[in-house]
Amino acid sequence: MLHSIITNALIVKNNKILISQRALNEKHDPGKWTIPGGKVEQTEGNVWNILEKTLKREVEEEVGVMIDDNIRLISNNTFIRTGGQHVIALVFICYWVSGVAKPCEDTNDVAWITEEDLKLYDFSPNVEEYIKHGFKNIKI
Repeated sequence: MLHSIITNALIVKNNKILISQRALNEKHDPGKWTIPGGKVEQTEGNVWNILEKTLKREVEEEVGVMIDDNIRLISNNTFIRTGGQHVIALVFICYWVSGVAKPCEDTNDVAWITEEDLKLYDFSPNVEEYIKHGFKNIKI
């Protein structure tokens, strides 16, 4: 069975994490809050650092910011989508370098949040736990 691999970014700036609201026309959890990320696309041949390259590309496409090369895996989760697709979700903590966060591709809105702000947003499944884990890693 083929798996889909998704990279997700917990982007840190001034001890806050960037979240994004899924577009209202999305098939999966429209309007819910999440973190930027996307699928690793099929490639031909070897692609070094494909996870990091995917993460950087997806962050720029979805929220318009650049992240630095200090990308660290902090969580991994596997789940099965409706229809039976197995998904490996990798969550990385990374740091803002430049750009103003704004809604871009597949995104309706964005917000920089503190841990106390979590209760104010309606998140897709698992995302709130990813963010809580991210805040713990900021404090390390």
